[in-house]
Amino acid sequence: MSKSLHSPTARLLQSSRLFSLPRPLPPPILESPSASGAYKASETATLPYPTHQAIATPASSHFRGDWGLKRPIPRKTTARSTTPVIRVRAQDNTQHITDFESAADHVLTEAKWRQMGIPLTNREERENYSGRRATRQSVYDDNLDNTDPDATRFDAQLPSGRQNLSSANSETGNQRWKFAGPWLAGMEEGEFEDYVSDKLSKRKAEFKKFLAKRILEKRIRDEERVNRERGQGGALPAKRVEQLRQYVEENYDSEEKKLRDDHIHQHLGSALTAAICDFLDLPGVEMGRQNFAHSTLLQNQLNSLTSTQGPPSTHPGAGLSYIRTNAFMENHPYWGPQAHRAPVKARVMTPRTSATFNNHHALLGIGGVVALDTIGTGVNVDSRAAVPEYNENEKEEHYANPDRMVTALDENLPGGNKIWVHPQSAHINEAGFIDLQISRGDKEAIAVKRNKVQYIHDARSQSFGVTGSGYVGGARPGQEPNYGSSLPDMRRRRTSGVEGFDREMGRSPLDQAQATERIRRLMHGYGTKDSPSDSSKSSIE
Repeated sequence: MSKSLHSPTARLLQSSRLFSLPRPLPPPILESPSASGAYKASETATLPYPTHQAIATPASSHFRGDWGLKRPIPRKTTARSTTPVIRVRAQDNTQHITDFESAADHVLTEAKWRQMGIPLTNREERENYSGRRATRQSVYDDNLDNTDPDATRFDAQLPSGRQNLSSANSETGNQRWKFAGPWLAGMEEGEFEDYVSDKLSKRKAEFKKFLAKRILEKRIRDEERVNRERGQGGALPAKRVEQLRQYVEENYDSEEKKLRDDHIHQHLGSALTAAICDFLDLPGVEMGRQNFAHSTLLQNQLNSLTSTQGPPSTHPGAGLSYIRTNAFMENHPYWGPQAHRAPVKARVMTPRTSATFNNHHALLGIGGVVALDTIGTGVNVDSRAAVPEYNENEKEEHYANPDRMVTALDENLPGGNKIWVHPQSAHINEAGFIDLQISRGDKEAIAVKRNKVQYIHDARSQSFGVTGSGYVGGARPGQEPNYGSSLPDMRRRRTSGVEGFDREMGRSPLDQAQATERIRRLMHGYGTKDSPSDSSKSSIE
């Protein structure tokens, strides 16, 4: 066996790209086009997530058309592409042709997201009817990034007091995103019947042993808790554990009947439901309001991320980003730390007003993902009708006016309608679609990005550069080390209460011209005719 694994043929197959390609993922479920035109289907549209492995090759191999596959790829099909990356749909077919296509769409999207640095968070849920929402958490937090069943089972077995302490950093406790069992709520009736008849009917004896062990563990925990309350702490002796095991084996039918009776009243909050979920490793079960009073110990286990939506097909991060938060500052090489991160350009896909219908929010394209504009239709929306003709030199100035850009599309604008935005966070749902949260670009951040900050310097010098009893002007424009994040110096200049007396005594504040003259006199005072050196020199002569 070892010789066959280390043979030249085995090593060749292990290192061959032909045999190392993974199986493609199931295609995403897309909505069917409706007659109203609300959704437009397209065969060439980019899929919500990649399904095939992207393949790249070195420049030397690319020139020969060698991609490590069964047959070479024609060079003319990928020579003019700026991103020579392909995905193989079929290694071979009846026509002896390798079916492939460009994979630049998803590759460039991943590169853009890596450059933008957007953190991926969990789904934002409403906590109560007042509108207060839960705090967004990173999908890489310890209480969310779990695949071990014991991570959630431990929290479910804790008492209510210790359970709150264990989940102090999370409002929902430990949750999982990967399960071995199917999502029952997403199965059709025929699929559910086949699952019960084919897989569950053969595991009755296994479930009986599992349930007996679970009942025994609960008995042991209850007795140990009673002993601790009486001051007789410690684990139960082996003799007592053996007695409990014999009791459970002899009275298993009565214990099972008791669990079934409790399930009639407690429904999904019963201990029998928790045992079935643990045995089959099922995703979370949605618990109704009538079950909350009976399920304090099992709420974290059953009411998980996948209660209303199905479990995610991949990791909630999906490999797009590994940043946990956006609470960090960008350090500009010239202006220093910035209060806002560098903005990015977003293309206006659908404006507020179009020929078919009006939208309250414009649709923007950022990094290959469509997002909603944060500011909707208002009363004081600037109109684009009076805007003059565009040219190549003035289009950047129009991009800085987002209200005009999102109102209506203008075919005369070179490059199309674009605005500056700040990506905040993103969430990937169970279907693989990306929900991106953005905000409008800050004016100072846009000016720093475009390297046009002179008007900010002029505005600050006019506002904070007055003399007398006004505000104290700071450093000269462009010399502040914390430009973009620091606040202006709001301290008032000190004024003397005896201004006339100070002027007579020569202690009044000097302006720049007077200070220059005073310094000149001090530096060249010994060279004048009134100085002692000059008088002594004249007497000698």
